[in-house]
Amino acid sequence: MRAGRRLRQLVIARIEDQVAALAGQVFDQAIDSTAYPYVTMGPSYWNDTSVTCVKARTMTLQIDLWHSQDSKGACEDLTDDIAAAIQGWSDTTALTMHPAQVSLVRVMDDPSGDVHGIIQMEVRIENDPELS
Repeated sequence: MRAGRRLRQLVIARIEDQVAALAGQVFDQAIDSTAYPYVTMGPSYWNDTSVTCVKARTMTLQIDLWHSQDSKGACEDLTDDIAAAIQGWSDTTALTMHPAQVSLVRVMDDPSGDVHGIIQMEVRIENDPELS
């Protein structure tokens, strides 16, 4: 499995473990009938940050929190909980990664009528066999 997919799986497991209100409600993708609140893994990208003799990439992953339209305060609380669970976390047993950094947290009204929380995280991954 490649580093990006592995990171997504680790983040899902981390949120479910650390944010009790979201246990069983964190998905790579959700379906329309998924009950609020829930989390989906949003867009991701990476930059090559290799140096001599060390292959590396900095991966950026967006975590999307979805809540009902009358729950902006509850969505803000949950985005804070997710950010706290991710900030400084790493799972070096599963991936050669530096501690994660939360680079953005945002709560906004979504055009669908839902409240949308966004947590953006960055992680540097080194010397993974799947890095090319």
